[in-house]
Amino acid sequence: MRKNTLRFFGIISYLTFCIHLHAATDTQGAKESNAEYIKAHFSEQLTDPEGKKRRNFSQFGYGLSFFTVPLFPITDFVEPNDYGEHSFGKPDIKEKNGALYTCRGGFIDFSHMRAAADWAVFLTFKMITEPKGFDLPYEGGELRLDLKGVSTLPLDDIAAMAQKIAFERLEWHEIASWHYHQPNYTFDERQSCFTPEDTYSNCLGTRIGRNITLRILTKRENLTYSEIASDEIQKMITSLEPVKSKKETKEAYDIVDRAKQIDLPEADRNRDVWWDSKVIFRDERYVFKRSINIGPNITPWLVPHEEKLGCLVNTQPQVWPVPAKAKSGASYYSYYTFTIHPDSLLFYSKNGKKQLHPPFKTFISKDMARIRDFVAREMQKELTPGFSRRDRKDPEKHYKHLKKVIF
Repeated sequence: MRKNTLRFFGIISYLTFCIHLHAATDTQGAKESNAEYIKAHFSEQLTDPEGKKRRNFSQFGYGLSFFTVPLFPITDFVEPNDYGEHSFGKPDIKEKNGALYTCRGGFIDFSHMRAAADWAVFLTFKMITEPKGFDLPYEGGELRLDLKGVSTLPLDDIAAMAQKIAFERLEWHEIASWHYHQPNYTFDERQSCFTPEDTYSNCLGTRIGRNITLRILTKRENLTYSEIASDEIQKMITSLEPVKSKKETKEAYDIVDRAKQIDLPEADRNRDVWWDSKVIFRDERYVFKRSINIGPNITPWLVPHEEKLGCLVNTQPQVWPVPAKAKSGASYYSYYTFTIHPDSLLFYSKNGKKQLHPPFKTFISKDMARIRDFVAREMQKELTPGFSRRDRKDPEKHYKHLKKVIF
């Protein structure tokens, strides 16, 4: 009887060992399979996610003019429920870009959102196929991602961490944009630095990219990247309750346009204004309110009086958290170091003799808020104190040499 009992427990122990071994082998096999699947079917998503920037559609406002005479005004709206076909890393002709107002997410810049989705997918796939680290495409300097222990994380943690890193990479673009101007750069980009919709559009896009990644690697559907991404974008924007037409997006801009509001009877004016459509586009002060929040939670800027746009009264905004910790409770920073080496052209003339901006040194993304605050102090000198707060103060009376469009 005792021998039989020992034999029984021996068999149980052996079977338990085999089950655990099989499970471990299956887990490792799944990771290898994901890497092989990515290389075989989604190799394009391992290339530069911004091979060609969607520059033409990334501005806040509409009817914008480069000159005092309003020639060829810039206006790009997205038709609700007609977003076109998403393309990876570049603006395809079938892709629809521009601005769309949503009742729960405020203004959505589709070019920012699409780029962010591609970045989140790219980073997830690269971390799976190159788990020790890799260089990122150049942006205002050299960028490096070093990884540790990523292969021990489950897929959903890897995707969430990639979302976080993608968001940091895009916020670096916002910081660098304040330094992108002539003569060192072809185009001035201070106009687009931390505008009211940028950070939310970036965060939203990384969330969509995370959904795309998990769907690709868990469902293994017989669909193209474009089909999957387009579907996930459609679902996410629908959840944010977009307005019914381009007209409502235009009206949303009007509600926060100083020029439009100042022409109304005083009792009808909204004083929580963010931009001035009469200031020329080349002057970065045309957007005098900027959203510099980079987490831990990203809240959209909803325009006042949304009910005029067909939104419900007191609509609740959709707030997105920036991923911070793995399921184990460990900080994602314990698994990666994202290092940014700023280019001297951000700070000095090409011959290095003239300082254009106060410089800052190489830093890691964990310290991004400190760098953001450093740059925000420089932004404040041009946009005036309070530029990052929603209030009823009008900063234009403090602006010198403000150029306006002649109507």
